[in-house]
Amino acid sequence: MTRGKSDRPDWPVRMCVICRSRFPKSELGRHVAAAGGGTGFVPDPQAAMPGRGHYLCANPECAEKFLKYSGRPRRRRGGQGE
Repeated sequence: MTRGKSDRPDWPVRMCVICRSRFPKSELGRHVAAAGGGTGFVPDPQAAMPGRGHYLCANPECAEKFLKYSGRPRRRRGGQGE
């Protein structure tokens, strides 16, 4: 095996949950589920809120579709969720 330059970029890359395009993390907005088990998402510009982040690009069409986005339920580890 040779150790050469990887095809990976030198910065974190995330994917828009709507259009599924990849962007540098700094170009996407992060949203997390609303606290208290409510529906919807709240912006997290500081990326400091707990929970799974959903990233959204700056495309206005993606922003419009994100308002209707419910997210995919994820199983929690340890058999806690369904």
